[in-house]
Amino acid sequence: MKNIAEMLRWRALQTPDKAAVKFLQTELTWKEVYQQAFELSQRLGDAGVRRGDVVGIYLDHSLGQVISIFAIALRDAVFTIVNPQLVHDQVKHQVQDASMTAILGSDEMLRPLQDFFANRMMHVEYISSAGLEVRDGENPVDLTVDTTGNIPADVSNYIYTSGSTGLAKGVVVPHRTLLDGARIVSQYLKINAEDNILSILPFSFDYGLNQLMSAVHAGAKITLHHFIFPKELVEILQSEEITALAVVPSVWPKILKPKLLGNVTFPRLRYITTAGGFHSPELLHDASSYFPNTEIIVMYGLTESFRSTYLPFSEIFNRPGSIGRAVPEVEILVLNEQGQPCAPGEKGELVHRGAFVTYGYLNNAELNEKKFIRLNHSNESRLPELAVRSGDQVSLDKDGFIYFHGRMDQQIKSSGFRISPDEVAQAVLTTPGIGQAVVFGMPDKALGEAIHVAYESFNNEPVDILEIKRHAKNSLATYAIPHHYHYYPQIPLNHNGKTDFTRLKNNVIAQAASREGQDKRSHGR
Repeated sequence: MKNIAEMLRWRALQTPDKAAVKFLQTELTWKEVYQQAFELSQRLGDAGVRRGDVVGIYLDHSLGQVISIFAIALRDAVFTIVNPQLVHDQVKHQVQDASMTAILGSDEMLRPLQDFFANRMMHVEYISSAGLEVRDGENPVDLTVDTTGNIPADVSNYIYTSGSTGLAKGVVVPHRTLLDGARIVSQYLKINAEDNILSILPFSFDYGLNQLMSAVHAGAKITLHHFIFPKELVEILQSEEITALAVVPSVWPKILKPKLLGNVTFPRLRYITTAGGFHSPELLHDASSYFPNTEIIVMYGLTESFRSTYLPFSEIFNRPGSIGRAVPEVEILVLNEQGQPCAPGEKGELVHRGAFVTYGYLNNAELNEKKFIRLNHSNESRLPELAVRSGDQVSLDKDGFIYFHGRMDQQIKSSGFRISPDEVAQAVLTTPGIGQAVVFGMPDKALGEAIHVAYESFNNEPVDILEIKRHAKNSLATYAIPHHYHYYPQIPLNHNGKTDFTRLKNNVIAQAASREGQDKRSHGR
């Protein structure tokens, strides 16, 4: 395959009448998906969109998004998805940073920004979440004709990603990354035409986008769903006979509840992949007990190089805390500060080489220099190879399985010691009843930084702090025991679905100010 549009055309040619995408009550075959994408691509062509132009997609997680992705690819243009949860200033930043010439979206989302788009002389194309209205026989498409020119090395899309601070950064993704991701992930997850993949992760997230591409590659059906209420998720897993699901750790505490799953079975659910954070042994045991016929597969990846490791279900209880070994066609290096390989058990930085490596960050040469490094192995005559630094501290065991120890740039310095927030969170998660935990530092006059932990519980009630400390002491030095504990029914997330550390820290500041105000009032009496 030379590009993702050709992959869709090939799929429509092979299985034209097979169910492809379901959204709410609408279900399209592969031929109908291609027909709609081709029709929309013609409209974009009439509007002047040409090869290499950047076109935004401003829609919710829907059929319209799927159609838009492939319509832009059919024009040999570059797509970038604008997260619907962004505020308008963030949308404007992405439009400007990506140099968009056109944008597709719903009337509801586009209208408030119409003056901004007009001032930039952008073409605005309206499309609903339900896709296009294409009548049978109207503008028939010849599936045997390839109308695209892009090759695997051409840019397919920009994925915008951000951490806890700063403006979002665009990662430049070639068609090769999406094509290889679909092929390789389909291989090790054994995705096939009989699968019905439930898609709840946004396509603006590389993890969610790969589900779509894998479905096209394998000819599986993909069912789109807005995950808001856990009960709805459970119902759709049953009613749609879902065979495959991908989640992030924050989803587990919401669904692993006796009242929700106690008497429910999922005979068709073949696997659940989970990625994006630490998975405690207790969580994985609970997940396996509630889904006894389902393989739980832990994965790890980077937006800059998509998918790095996976831990097969057969190993999740043998190697607690491991994120697995390298996926096919990838090698994971663990390097020390001198750039040399670490010995088993020695901590170093995870470096990804091989398949999936992207072209780096858009408009950010300084960050590219830091994140993308050139490797030159023993064969000196070979040209240097680009690899990706993860910024994550890991270690290898003697069998080559990798263990995650935290972000290298987010360490807390407390009482003169450098402390990994992720290692503290892993210790807190050994406490029975705690489903999710994140750790962060806050300025403290005596300590330098005080260690704070925000957590969720499985029963939606605060957990005894002494019990948390008792379990944390089993694996943490005294100086790494958290000083402050904050229970949340749901830990706040930012628009990328990551922990909103800014809001957590602001909440701590607000609580401290409130206590100070109360103290002043009580002393004034």
